[in-house]
Amino acid sequence: MAKNIKLKFENNQEHQNIAVNSVVNLFEGFSQNLIVNEFSSDIAPNIEPFYNLEENWLLDNLQAVQEANSLQPGLALDVDDGPMLDIDGYNTHRFPCFTVEMETGTGKTYAYLKTVFELNKRYGFRKFIIVVPSIAIYEGVYKTIEITKEHFKTLYGNTTMNAIKYDGQQIGKVKDFAVNPYINIMIMTIDAFNSKTNNLYKPTEKLPGEKKPYQYLQETKPIYILDESQNYLSPKSREALRTLNPLFAVNYSATPKEKPNLIYRLSPVDAFKLNLVKKIQVEGVTEQHNLNDKDLSVLLEEVVRNGNTIQATLKAHCMVNGAKQLKSITLKKNDDLFDKTKNPDFEGFLVEDINLKTQQVMFSNGSTLGNDQTQGITLSKTEIFRVQIEQTIKYHIERQKALRNKGIKVLSLFFIDRVDNYVQDDGIIKNLFDSAFDKLKHLDKHYAKLEARQVRQGYFAKKKNKKKEEEFVDTAIFNNDKTKDDKEAEKQAYELIMKNKEVLLNFSENVSFIFAHSALREGWDNPNVFQICTLNTATSENRKRQEIGRGLRLCVNQDGERVQEEGVNVLTVIANEHYEEYCNDLQKEYRESGDVAPTKPSNARKSDAKRNDKVFNSKEFKIFWDLLALKTDYEIKLDTDKLITECITKLNSPKTVFPESQIIITRGKFVITTFRFKLNKVSVGLAQIDITISDTNGVENVIKGEWYKVGYDFGTKKSKRLSGYKIVEIKEYKSDSVVHFGNGESLSLESDILHTDNKGHQSESITKQEAQTSYPVFNIIDRTSKETGITRPTVLQIFKGMEEDRKKHIFKNPEGFTSKFIEVIKEQLADHIAEGIEYKLTGELETYDFDEMFPSTKKFPQKELIDGSDNSLYDFVQIDSGVEERFVSNILVEDDRSGNIIGYFKFPPTFKVRIPKIIKNYNPDWGILRKSRDGKTSINLVRETKGSLIPEQLQWPSEKRKIKCAIKHFEKLGINYRQVTSDTLKYWENNKPTQSYRLDLEQENDHLLYDEGKI
Repeated sequence: MAKNIKLKFENNQEHQNIAVNSVVNLFEGFSQNLIVNEFSSDIAPNIEPFYNLEENWLLDNLQAVQEANSLQPGLALDVDDGPMLDIDGYNTHRFPCFTVEMETGTGKTYAYLKTVFELNKRYGFRKFIIVVPSIAIYEGVYKTIEITKEHFKTLYGNTTMNAIKYDGQQIGKVKDFAVNPYINIMIMTIDAFNSKTNNLYKPTEKLPGEKKPYQYLQETKPIYILDESQNYLSPKSREALRTLNPLFAVNYSATPKEKPNLIYRLSPVDAFKLNLVKKIQVEGVTEQHNLNDKDLSVLLEEVVRNGNTIQATLKAHCMVNGAKQLKSITLKKNDDLFDKTKNPDFEGFLVEDINLKTQQVMFSNGSTLGNDQTQGITLSKTEIFRVQIEQTIKYHIERQKALRNKGIKVLSLFFIDRVDNYVQDDGIIKNLFDSAFDKLKHLDKHYAKLEARQVRQGYFAKKKNKKKEEEFVDTAIFNNDKTKDDKEAEKQAYELIMKNKEVLLNFSENVSFIFAHSALREGWDNPNVFQICTLNTATSENRKRQEIGRGLRLCVNQDGERVQEEGVNVLTVIANEHYEEYCNDLQKEYRESGDVAPTKPSNARKSDAKRNDKVFNSKEFKIFWDLLALKTDYEIKLDTDKLITECITKLNSPKTVFPESQIIITRGKFVITTFRFKLNKVSVGLAQIDITISDTNGVENVIKGEWYKVGYDFGTKKSKRLSGYKIVEIKEYKSDSVVHFGNGESLSLESDILHTDNKGHQSESITKQEAQTSYPVFNIIDRTSKETGITRPTVLQIFKGMEEDRKKHIFKNPEGFTSKFIEVIKEQLADHIAEGIEYKLTGELETYDFDEMFPSTKKFPQKELIDGSDNSLYDFVQIDSGVEERFVSNILVEDDRSGNIIGYFKFPPTFKVRIPKIIKNYNPDWGILRKSRDGKTSINLVRETKGSLIPEQLQWPSEKRKIKCAIKHFEKLGINYRQVTSDTLKYWENNKPTQSYRLDLEQENDHLLYDEGKI
């Protein structure tokens, strides 16, 4: 058996750290004197008994977090307030709930596990319950905890963490959870505690004393992590959640239906743009109406122009000497398919039109044949399955051959919803796979040596039949339809899938093709799934985001490291429906969840971008690349005194706020505001809507007659209290018209929308008093030195230079003070590194694979592409923003038409300028070869496109630092580098950097050499 590949995890992924800090910073200023004895049998809670989190203080912190994440600040704190389950009489509970929205495949589980450790480190919280909706996610979460244990140990100094899989048959574990003084995480399905008949609420002899099991959990005041939070909105689920007396809850979901106190959002668009998940391409395989008779099969190969005639080439069954043979034929307008094939099945198929643009053939009987819809128009499901399986194997072998040298094992996943089609001796899907594999395995020398049974594995649920024998079974597709036996059977299947997750990544394990039941399509994934094939015989709705979620994660190599090279992470879906239908349904699912849909998945048959060999093989391009490949090294010199002075100045600035514990006293009155939406009419994609706003104070305002388009967000443009009312679709019908909003609401001519906002108080006065408690202080100097890489004496000098009144903050909130202290020093240090870095040529060349960086053809799955021009390196140009699109279309293309450009290209992501870790590596935007003024020689240009030329207006401070470093790097290479916008007409001019970008090289006294290895 192959060994597990140990997955490696990164602790510095920006999107995950923002999600973690968004939760942790909600409790800025919190501290307590709770002392827990590890040798005691007393319950070790999260917070002192009878103490609750003050809601107005939480609201202030919530608003600060929302503003930092560019979210609309809430006017009031959303809380869950209502009855518990009726266990021992009527009781109620109230707790705040926060929302983190993260797209599938971006590390949501890792993010909330790291949040657990940070909450423990900062505030001493120790009891967490992860609530999950299904056995699938239950097993997946536990697996993630197991494989990240060592990783978190290295990050948090061997902090003890106990993970408990709650099981009603092992009820004694609830006491272990309650009394253990360390971090304890209990994983529970919602079904385990949403009914008063659950074992959790029953007396038991397995626990001493009179307490029922649930009361142990209540007394810990647990913190909820609600995984896939959209599943806990029913009244029964809310009562169950209140029953365990939580301190607070955090929702985690890619598709939350409700978003109370939204603190972080990583949308599908963000995930695709930031390259955090695989890009998607789709191959559609379908039946075609009117042509599906008997053993009929037709394939449109291409539509081309031949002189003045447009003609189509088809493969069709032709009658030859009384037998059918598959042959290629050519058709033009008015041809008779029967005359061409002599096949009586084609009688009545006269060619009415052939469309070159859409690649379609239209027949007089209403049938249409197109090569963008089907790999083969076939009669039976068997033929559809055969084509799907063959295409999946072809893609699989192609990907494996391309990625084997990178140490990446390719996996393909098949979803089926009739287990017998695989497990039985005559199972049609298994037999089709075996035949297809034997037919195609010669395409790869590794697979050529293997039998089909060696490379495939099925993971299915088992139940015991009447003879007490285990047999594979079909389970219900949807959670609401699953029986208790279904869930238990699926639990065993998931355990097997999770057990083999890392084994499958190893080249020494032959299994590469995985078959799973359609019911098992949530809660688990494997990073090296590159193909997903849906072999569905049922007509039930497919949830495409669930399906693709099994393969969205970025792949790993044989060392367990994520691979992020361009072109590697592409997920191909081989679907049994039209490409357009699949994409439209997927986009619709994004919109239904309130998301702006990401770029439509690429058609797997779409033409690749073709390299312009005139540019690629030119002498000028080779010379340019030889310069770009020159290797540089850098030395970092810091002016210690200057760094210390600027850190002290920043720390003493009134703008630097150290968080403190506060007691908040408020007075106010409750105001209810009502918003009424009325649709007047819809025209040319616009909706005319009246809005009436009234409140219980008697104030009324009417906004009449304004027109709105798709994308208009009333929450940001009109009122914060209309969060969620973003127009995602406008439909115009003869009898009625409808406007759909992102929160699921629909507005029609016949039906108004009434939205009532009663979430908050209208505050008349707020009084804040400093908490009087002081807390013991840890060694802040050591911690800062470790976090920043700066020597202890330097940190000590910075601390000593702070004003005494500023230093006193450390006693009132040591953790909050230290966090801000380190943050300020890191920011100043990064600025100084960017200023003090010096590059030098090493005399060596960077080792780039030229053909790999610029292949003759190139895929750009799910990327925005625009047409290039005569001298672009590829006929399509990839752009990542509107600024880039305007720069290429309005500046480069026009300059090329004027005859000034020899060639231009976008730098592939694998090209990096070496920059210190604290700033991170840099990938420039554009390489341009332009004719000089004499028209005989060329100048080499590297340009960075930004929305502004002013450094302080860039979105992130790190962008300014990267550009500072890049200026010095390219200056050593002798390459003209600068930052431009889409309005920089004379982009070729060598604009001297501003003073803020220059290194003051005159001050070189008393330098401290920075130890980058500590960052």
